[in-house]
Amino acid sequence: MTICSSILDRVGHTPILALDGLLPAGSATLFVKLEGCNPAGSIKDRPALNMIERAEAAGLLKPGGTVVESTSGNLGVALAMACAVKGYRCVIVMDPRTNATNVAMVRALGGETDIVTEMNPADGTYQEARIARARHLAETIPGAYMPFQYSNPWNAEAHLDSTALEIHDAFDGGPDALVASVSTAGQITGIGTGLRHLGAKTRIVGVDVKGSVVFGGQKGKTAVTGMGLAWKPDNLDEAVVDDAYLVETAPCFTAARIIGKRFGVLLGGSSGASLFTAMHVAMQLGPDRTVLAIAADRGEKYLDEFYSDAWMRERDFPVDDDCDRLLAEARTLEVFRHPKAEIVEKRVAA
Repeated sequence: MTICSSILDRVGHTPILALDGLLPAGSATLFVKLEGCNPAGSIKDRPALNMIERAEAAGLLKPGGTVVESTSGNLGVALAMACAVKGYRCVIVMDPRTNATNVAMVRALGGETDIVTEMNPADGTYQEARIARARHLAETIPGAYMPFQYSNPWNAEAHLDSTALEIHDAFDGGPDALVASVSTAGQITGIGTGLRHLGAKTRIVGVDVKGSVVFGGQKGKTAVTGMGLAWKPDNLDEAVVDDAYLVETAPCFTAARIIGKRFGVLLGGSSGASLFTAMHVAMQLGPDRTVLAIAADRGEKYLDEFYSDAWMRERDFPVDDDCDRLLAEARTLEVFRHPKAEIVEKRVAA
């Protein structure tokens, strides 16, 4: 048994689960990396800790300081955990749509929540108001530091020598394909860059939900927590992304529900998005290949949401959890963009 002096010592080294029997014969072997096993419950533990420690080293965050950030959920919980251990005040700016459990977890860890109520009427989101409020607080609170995860290079950096290395070593050089959902793009850029540096030939597949514009597309409302941006984040390095997919909301929830009932693991909706797309990739690649999906967080926070049949019915989402239907949908999924190919074409044309 390992004894640690700080819960922060347990960030990283998350398990990988083989999803045997989920896909039809002739598919690649599908695996999922369970980032919900990080101590605060999500992949965001990694960048939260890295952004704080890098800020400390750079003199941007000093003893007695305050960490201020705008986030819809997991990063706020991770920052609150790190601040509790390190002794910083933590103020997380959220909005009325933030999952109630995330709000409660931030507060339970000693963090403060600042809830904005001003919605952008153009797209029905609170992102702009949240960020503006967080910036105001960071400018007016003495000794405050705002990581601003969307543009912070320490976000993606957190995955270079941890997540990417863990994946590389687990698959003896990397899986044939890796699928990750995007929002701030820290994880896909960091993992993809890290695997490239390690010499892996892994195909990097990004997944966004319809209504988000990380990879382009039409801006609109999104319902998958941890996904959905009205702009392209500075953290996104499209040169490491081979294929990008846009998925509907319903299969994200169905995939997560099926994994819970068949493998005993509760995952979040963004994990469902990466798994749904990974099913498609695995069926395309064929046997003797490996596909790894990144599951960003656990699903307990969503028991009153998409794990609830009543909640799903109210929103006209299916509750049959029919795996054959989901696989049929996954099989017909089409690539939205080939970002890397487009970058190469532009360079050749130049």
